Amino acid sequence: MTTTHLIQTAGALTVLFALLLTLAITLLRLAALPLAGAALALDAAATLIAAPLSLPAPDTDTEEATR
Repeated sequence: MTTTHLIQTAGALTVLFALLLTLAITLLRLAALPLAGAALALDAAATLIAAPLSLPAPDTDTEEATR
């Protein structure tokens, strides 16, 4: 079966829709990797910036803790 025969059998609109769907999926997959990298970088930056905001754990070895 040749490509021309396939297009005539399935219909040009159906083949065009399948090609556009394939193109859209390919573009979304290509965009996903940089977006994941940016999310990872933002997460690391937020962790670094939030580190000084964390309070140290209370010291349980003091005399006040045993009273």
